[in-house]
Amino acid sequence: MNQEIREQEATVAQEEVVERPYTLRRLVDRDLFPILGIVSEVFPDELSKAFVQLSTKEKTVQEVGAMAILKLVLAVLKNMDKVQDEVYDLLSDVSGIPAADIKEMEFGTTPMMIWDIVSNEKNCGFFKVLSKLS
Repeated sequence: MNQEIREQEATVAQEEVVERPYTLRRLVDRDLFPILGIVSEVFPDELSKAFVQLSTKEKTVQEVGAMAILKLVLAVLKNMDKVQDEVYDLLSDVSGIPAADIKEMEFGTTPMMIWDIVSNEKNCGFFKVLSKLS
């Protein structure tokens, strides 16, 4: 099991060096309500706690566990149809790239943008406040 976790960590580390075709700004107050709407629609109650713990850096991926991360990803993918427009609008606002252009970017760019927003240290305070509201 530990070997599997180390392999997953190595894969994540390799993915982090991928060149991004975008630059994201820091989250600001106007991002609160779009993100609250997306989170409340996408995450079932039992997964919202794990999301908050990860995004506030209260717990690491290892502490939350690979299965919880997998469940988070599956919850987003399964419910993406409910919030697709809101997600693309938010990504457009944060990146300065038109939503229509983001939809046409290379496969995997949208999840990478979402991951970068959630995992970025400069947004940690934003998610701490968000966790108190949800």
